[in-house]
Amino acid sequence: MIEIEKIRVRDVMSSPVVTIDGNATVKEAAEIMMKTGYRGLVVEKVDEEDAYGIITVKDIVYKVIAKGMPLEKVKVLEVMTKPCIVVPDYYDIKYAARLMAMANIVRLPVISPDNKIVGMITLRDIIKPFV
Repeated sequence: MIEIEKIRVRDVMSSPVVTIDGNATVKEAAEIMMKTGYRGLVVEKVDEEDAYGIITVKDIVYKVIAKGMPLEKVKVLEVMTKPCIVVPDYYDIKYAARLMAMANIVRLPVISPDNKIVGMITLRDIIKPFV
């Protein structure tokens, strides 16, 4: 039997992470998502003191398309979630799963001990070791 407490976030996360500049358009974000197959992109920090953001397919649909806004005119920084919730790479996946459940999200950017984005973990990543 697999012991969930022994599986670290870094063991199941996807890497490298695809990032986007906050000044990019939502259309550019959607094109990157289509090209990579990722449903969420980490929005780059402006400087070291800044926080990471995230833009997801859900953000694009609910905050842009549903409101009839033009994808090519809306900036990522206008609809992204910031700061985004992150998880350290050395935490166990049980912690990541709890965090996702409490925040009602399905993906978390993963950070290294020096606070750099090193991966992304999704609910699917957490389930894979058990199936």
